[in-house]
Amino acid sequence: MFTAISAFDRGFKVTFIEDATGTVNTDETYEMKGLDIKDFARTVLHWSNVIEVLDFEEYVEDYDLNRKKQNLEKLK
Repeated sequence: MFTAISAFDRGFKVTFIEDATGTVNTDETYEMKGLDIKDFARTVLHWSNVIEVLDFEEYVEDYDLNRKKQNLEKLK
């Protein structure tokens, strides 16, 4: 999450893949019983409206379509 925010701050377009989120911490680490850390990180980034948040299937579908469009435009 922090890397995504830092990259955006430095001018990069950022896509955050939900399925690639990982943590070694637990709800006990933050003393917040029932906290789903991965869900929390995804939600914060999504609400930012500046970082694209996709699950892996959405990413593959969206970026495969974009790549096909770019290839078609090159042929024109």
